[in-house]
Formats: sequence, structure tokens, C-alpha cells
Amino acid sequence: MKIIDTIQHDQSGEKVVLAESAAGTRIALCATPGFSTSSGHFGLRFGSTDTHFRLPSGQEVEVPGGSAHYLEHKLFEGREEKVFDRFGKLGARFNGGTSFRTTTYHFTTASKFEECLEVLVDFVQHPLITEERVEKERGIIEQEVRMYADHPGFAGTFLLHEALYANHGIRVEPGGTVDDVRAINAQHLQDCFDGFYRPSAMCLSLAGDFDTDEVLAYLESKLDVDHTPLATKIYPSEPASPNADWLEKEFPVTRPHVWIGWRAATGEPEGLPRLRTRLINSLVLDLAFDIASDTHADLYKRGVIDDSFGCHWSGDSDWGHVVASGLCDDPKAFVDEIRKAALAFAEKGPAQADFERLKRAAWGGLISGLQTPTALAGNILSSLLGDVRPFEMLDVLAKVTYDDICAAAKELFKPEQSAVAVLKPAAE
Repeated sequence: MKIIDTIQHDQSGEKVVLAESAAGTRIALCATPGFSTSSGHFGLRFGSTDTHFRLPSGQEVEVPGGSAHYLEHKLFEGREEKVFDRFGKLGARFNGGTSFRTTTYHFTTASKFEECLEVLVDFVQHPLITEERVEKERGIIEQEVRMYADHPGFAGTFLLHEALYANHGIRVEPGGTVDDVRAINAQHLQDCFDGFYRPSAMCLSLAGDFDTDEVLAYLESKLDVDHTPLATKIYPSEPASPNADWLEKEFPVTRPHVWIGWRAATGEPEGLPRLRTRLINSLVLDLAFDIASDTHADLYKRGVIDDSFGCHWSGDSDWGHVVASGLCDDPKAFVDEIRKAALAFAEKGPAQADFERLKRAAWGGLISGLQTPTALAGNILSSLLGDVRPFEMLDVLAKVTYDDICAAAKELFKPEQSAVAVLKPAAE
């Protein structure tokens, strides 16, 4: 175990020790003296879109959608005892999650931190995957997939993804489809684990009232030493323009639900470029459509939007888009009004005072999200998986300028890069 760096971030008031295991696992430790809880987050950049890859042996593998999520469930099962039961006996809260490009596992505890840490690194590194175990979980995961498919928020989001992208893996919800779940077998999951759950791909983030040197010494014998190289991910090519202008389907809703997306021309590489893009585009959306904006006030006053309206940015190395969504009675009129407002904002730009105010608010929001060991450990893990230094988001935000916002708005709201998804009430 070697210490790589020590970060003393004055503005956040936190100190992080960065270390690396003998096999390349990256570790971040943030001591928080006086806090009653401690937290551990363990993860890697492998998610639901990583279904096609080449193993170090040269074998090319293609697994069904939802395999990363299914593998997460199999790790929860443990080798001899369910992981939730092991953490429960220690009085700890535990969970995990699979996104498009990452899988993470985390616990929070008020006692027995080292025992919880041992459970975390043990079950993630040493699963037991058999056909019998995979079959036993199939019905549960199928139910989960059906539950999400019945949720209008999920259904509409992924219908929009189908409109925005022709081939990309984000067209499919991270759990996959029911047919995907039925097709997954033990070999698929073993290939995923062997290809990506390698020490050199893992990141471990810890925060709490502990002694950093003692925790590093404790981890010395707990982290595997395995220098097997990672599998190589293979992604489909994707046209530069949206796949469809307008997609809609009937759904059990009482009013139409509408999603409007504007697709970026390209994604952003890992590291600072992607972090900077996320921060800038999130600020653009806040300035254009946040509840405190003039645009929001006008649209709300005229009855175009209501309290269901919202917007967000999503992006990674090979995709990026902004989304505005809400309930309405006339989808076409709603879309026309939102697109017109977006174009007007892009042409005019925000008031300088509004930019300064929302930049300060964003700063406060980031700082307030670092106030507990759980939040700290999760935030630091996200930084490690995004290939940026802990708390670098604060440094990047501080350098965002008014001109950056104006330029980004002009790029984001191009009409030719927009697509719409509508869930409409079923015909009686």
C-alpha cells in the first residue's frame, strides 16, 4: 500500500489521503473527527451499457442488457450468507446501484467500521456465481424490471432516449428488458466479473472518525492482489443527429407526459472536460428554466407549465443531452412554447446578476452536499470514477464565466438536435 497524494482543500475544509494498493486499487480516505457515523463506498466504471467487450484472452463477448445489474444482485447474495444479513448483524445500512457506466456498493455505520469494511471488500471481490443461484434470482429481477417499466417517469425517459439515439445502450433501462433478464445466464455474469471486477478498476472511498494509517494497514491484507488486465469495451457507432423527431405511445396516465431533449454533438472524455461540461450545462438549465428564472415565471403564469416541470443534464464520454419535461394538455403547444423559450434564452443570454447569483447558489449546493461522512464518501467515489481529484468540482465551478454560459446555451438548444417523447392517455 502506498500513499499517492494528500489533498488539503481549504474551501471545503476537508483533507483526503489518496493511496493505491499493490494491484492498483485506488483508495481515498477522508477522516472526519467527531462524527458518529462512518461510510465506505466501493465501485468501478462498469455499467448497463457495457454489454459488448473483448476479454484479455482475445475472446469477444456480448451479454444481454441488464447483465451489470443482475451481477450486482448476485454479489448481494454473498458466498454463504446474504450481504444484507451480514451488514444487518453489524448494525449498518447497506445498498448498491447500477447506472449506465458505473456500479457502486456502500455502507454507513455508527460502530464496527472495520468489520463493515471487511464485508464490503470481501463480497465485492469474491462472488459465487452458479446457474442455480442465477435462476433463483431471475423472478425477483424480472419483477423489478416490470415495476420500473410501469413508472411513467422511467417509460418516458427511455422513450426519449430511443428518439435521441439509434444504437446507444442508454436506450435501455439499466435493469434491461424482461426478455434480457430471461436470457442472462451464469456465464454472462462470470464474463462481466472476470472482465471488469479487477483490482486495477476498483475505487474505494472512506469517510469517518478513523485513523488513516490504521485503516490503510488494515486494508493491506483485505484487497486482492491480481494483475489480470481489464476487458476492452466495445461500443456501437452512433449517428450525430437524433434518431426520431417525435415518438409517442399510450400509457396509463390521465394527462400527457412530455419529454423534450436536445442532444449534444458529442460526449466528453473522462476527467475535467466532462466535469466542466456537466457543471456549465447544469447552470445553463438553472438559468433558463429554474423556478427563479424569468422564463419559468412567464411560462407558469401563462399556464404552459405547472409544478410537474423539470429539467436536467445527462452525459458521459459518448453521449450528452439536456431534457425538459412536464405534464400538459396539448403536447404540441407545450413543445412549441418550451422550444421557443429555450431559443430565446440562447439568443439573449442570462442577466449577469442572475449568473452570479446562481453560480453562488451552485457553490452552496455543492458544499452542502459534503456535510456527512456518507455524502463525502459518495462524492469522492464519484470523483475517482470520473477521473478527477476530490473536490475539483469546486475549483472548476469557480472558473466558469458568463461567456461560458452564453456559448453553451447556443450549443445546447439547437432545434435540429432536438427530439420529443410523449406518453399519452390510452384511448377509451
